[in-house]
Amino acid sequence: MAQDYDKIFKENIEEIIIPLAEKLLNIKLEKLEKITQDLQHTIERKPDFLKKVVHKDSSKDYILHIEFQVADEPQMAYRMLEYYAMLLRSHDLNLKQAVFFIGSKKPQMITRLEKENLSFAFTLIDMQKVDYKQFVNSKKPEEVILAILADFGNEDTITVIQTIIKQVKSITKPNLKQKKYVKQLEILSKLRGLQSEIINQLEIMALTYDLENDIRYKQGQEKGEERGEKRGEKRGEEKKATSAIKNMLSANLSKKQIADFLEVPLEFVQKIADSLKNN
Repeated sequence: MAQDYDKIFKENIEEIIIPLAEKLLNIKLEKLEKITQDLQHTIERKPDFLKKVVHKDSSKDYILHIEFQVADEPQMAYRMLEYYAMLLRSHDLNLKQAVFFIGSKKPQMITRLEKENLSFAFTLIDMQKVDYKQFVNSKKPEEVILAILADFGNEDTITVIQTIIKQVKSITKPNLKQKKYVKQLEILSKLRGLQSEIINQLEIMALTYDLENDIRYKQGQEKGEERGEKRGEKRGEEKKATSAIKNMLSANLSKKQIADFLEVPLEFVQKIADSLKNN
């Protein structure tokens, strides 16, 4: 489950990082450069976002490190300190570090370590305390869908959901990208227990992405399965996927984009592409 959320933030990180930094961390990102060092050799996982912030005055340069957390990690401060120490040793630059907590409970993780000859801290942003209006009026769909994780205040939940969906619909065309953002919105809504409300409103507003079929496909809840028609359904799903892949290939989408969007093996997409070449 957490992998689904990680995938969304990895796909959208370049679009959302600047508004998140400016609105929630109060920092201006003049220019970003890649950090070349691969920390995965020495630490348990790759950082969610890690780049050098470059200024005209190089003395102001620093490294920006951001993590997105679903779980309330008790050892998070130590993990962030490990990143800090390795990056400081390699680049000799100041670091700004932040954790955006997107889980459903109030985070209890420690954000500061005070030891003999050591004082360390990172910024923790609880998305549940951020006003959803910070995101919902954006022209970037990647940012708009973050509103589902934020604080609705005293506003009616259904009204807020309708506002989010309307904004996504108004700033995207009814194509594969719109379907992608609607799907991401539905996945993120699970973190707030709002999946059923999202699906209902999408049906009412007649948005193009068929979430009901997607959920049933993932969870194995097709009615035919209940009647023991698993083999027929599998052939039907493969036929549907094959048709979708052919359409996407004709629209010049890359094989990897298609595999990621449809959540099918890359080899399957390649097989369909090869069959089209042979026809």
